[in-house]
Amino acid sequence: MAEWMSAPLRAERAPSDAPPPADLFLVAVAAIGAKRIEHDWLGDALGRHDRLGDGQQYRRRFTAGDVCWSSRTGAHEVHGPVAARWASLGAEASVLGFPTTDSGPVRRPDGTERPGGHAHFEGGSLYWTPELGSIVVRGMVRDIWALLGWERGALGMPVDDTTIDDDGVQSARFEHGRIVWSSAGGAGVEIIGAEASDGASDAAGVAAAATGALDPATERRLGRLTPAFAPND
Repeated sequence: MAEWMSAPLRAERAPSDAPPPADLFLVAVAAIGAKRIEHDWLGDALGRHDRLGDGQQYRRRFTAGDVCWSSRTGAHEVHGPVAARWASLGAEASVLGFPTTDSGPVRRPDGTERPGGHAHFEGGSLYWTPELGSIVVRGMVRDIWALLGWERGALGMPVDDTTIDDDGVQSARFEHGRIVWSSAGGAGVEIIGAEASDGASDAAGVAAAATGALDPATERRLGRLTPAFAPND
């Protein structure tokens, strides 16, 4: 397992006026209960609320999935292959941290649903389809992919996890191309089948190979990702 996938989530200092632990537990119980009512397909509870880690963070398991709560993210459900992959990476103790959205569908460019699902987390996103499995997208690769329209954009679904090498270069392959980003070179987008120009890159480091398939508005958005623009660690 890659080192970044098992890195512990950094602890955040609670504000001095934070509610006492007993009150936070009551907040968590109420939020988890409300989420269970919102998604009644989760089924019956399989046990009590579990406290996670050293902080006031909680999870409750249900027949069809889990609901997790933290003061940073609120309560969100995770289920199915997305939840299984998240658990295999270390769940909330991994670099992904807690879920920030409920699980959702994946869609084709025309907006129709395709088999699969996804969820966003503090440190990245997990996307799953039967043919590709569960894939982690994170860092600037995720931000660039989002600018391009997520799975409905020109690149389609991710086909392997985002990798980060010793020099900090982030990269990932997608159904229809590849994204590369580094603080030195900026963003590079390669789309299979796109008409490459002379191979030059603009001042922002956006690879010219992307210009044959991206609309002008998207190119302008990518152009704002200069080499000096970096995600918060």
